[in-house]
Amino acid sequence: MTSKIILYDAEFLKKFEELKRLLEDGDRLKLKGFLLENFDFVFKTQQYYAKRIAEGDARDFEEADERIRRELMRPLSHRQYRMIEQAFISYEEDDVLSSLWTFLDDCGRIRHKTAMSSAEVGGCSLILEQVHCLLTRE
Repeated sequence: MTSKIILYDAEFLKKFEELKRLLEDGDRLKLKGFLLENFDFVFKTQQYYAKRIAEGDARDFEEADERIRRELMRPLSHRQYRMIEQAFISYEEDDVLSSLWTFLDDCGRIRHKTAMSSAEVGGCSLILEQVHCLLTRE
């Protein structure tokens, strides 16, 4: 069984830094393609978690080591809740777009985390959906 746990490993952090660069460049077409290619798996992971947990089949969680299990259960920070809110109520497109990076960065905490918690997967999915809608409107 392949694990669906999203790790904050070197590959993820590289994509995360590229996301920041694309946001700063402001090329919306490149950003949209990049997000579809590199972050679409977050949506699929959210669907997988929702289905498996509802069915009582969360083997990925159960088979993870103790440290990862603790990370998977970590709640959102206050700032992450604000970023979800910002993505949906802001009238400034730059605020909506940057909310994804800010949500994941979590005031630099991303560098001290091992895995994306199930709460972060859900929150990130919400923001990604809003960002995708914004980028598709053009």
